[in-house]
Amino acid sequence: MCNKLHTPEELEAAKLTILRLVQRDAYPEEYVALQENRAISKTSTILKLDPFMCNGLLRVGGRLKHSTVSLGMKNPIILPKQNHVTKLLVTHYHEKIKHQGRQFTEGAIRAEGLWIVAGKRLISSVIHSCIVCRKLRGKLEVQKMADLPPERLSMSPPFTYVGFDVFDPWEVITRRTRGEAAQSKRAELTCMSTRAVHIEVIESMDSSSCINALRRLFALRGPVKQLRSDCGTNFVGACSELGIRQDDQSQDKILSYLYEHGCTWEFNPPHASHMGGVWERMIGVTRRILDSMLSHGKHSSLTHEVLCTLMAEVSAIINARPLIPVSSDPSSPLLLTPAMIVTQKPASTGTC
Repeated sequence: MCNKLHTPEELEAAKLTILRLVQRDAYPEEYVALQENRAISKTSTILKLDPFMCNGLLRVGGRLKHSTVSLGMKNPIILPKQNHVTKLLVTHYHEKIKHQGRQFTEGAIRAEGLWIVAGKRLISSVIHSCIVCRKLRGKLEVQKMADLPPERLSMSPPFTYVGFDVFDPWEVITRRTRGEAAQSKRAELTCMSTRAVHIEVIESMDSSSCINALRRLFALRGPVKQLRSDCGTNFVGACSELGIRQDDQSQDKILSYLYEHGCTWEFNPPHASHMGGVWERMIGVTRRILDSMLSHGKHSSLTHEVLCTLMAEVSAIINARPLIPVSSDPSSPLLLTPAMIVTQKPASTGTC
């Protein structure tokens, strides 16, 4: 069975027939009264529109009878708000103007010679429930932050709970005579309670380099109760080599120095970098400081010694940052910084 193409006259006649049925269903008393040339009731909801009958349709009255504009413009067809056909018409014209706002949609409906009673509310409701509009102009949702982990809130000595991550390989000249270069990454360890940082330079991404960085941390900062990191392959390998199990942080064949320190290693869930925001934030600050140092051009050829010196200065600058807003009270000139908590000395940038 083939689909028959309808002429514009047939489509217009079908449209007017549907609108007549909608008006008869929504305004039966007004329709009969105007059809019999009687005045409508004073309690009618469309009394203020001064309606009149024209070709079996209720239209808005007024003082534009002798105007030369089209009939639809000066006497639009009255449609009720609470009707499925009216809602379909609003949706149709809203899609026709490519999902613009209420003003555009209302203008398109009025230009077609339609007057929807309380149309602004209906148009706003249709736009509010429009999926395309939600995608195009929807507000970004704000996720509620989770509670801080216990190690961020505990009263513990510095570097008792440590976050561990590596970042940014950098070319380092290993032999000055031949000018050969190797890739060195930087390992950043941040204290979860004091927000102090400790940066180590590791020469490779294997497990042994990570273990050596941890051993240097334990030697300089004292015993660590808990390490936390993401699920990097080098971290998982180092954890396995040290004998730390990931399921419940139980210790099986842990090396003697970790066993004596009572250190456990916890991993964040895979692909959950937001859970490491404590150290990711410090990594971003470190990158910016290094970019500023290297932008002067004095360190075009980095050696391992120079890189370690730069890392120490970066650590000093980060640890000298204020942890709370700087007071404008002259009676409290001291700043609370991670360096003051760790060293019990005033903050110093460590550079000259």
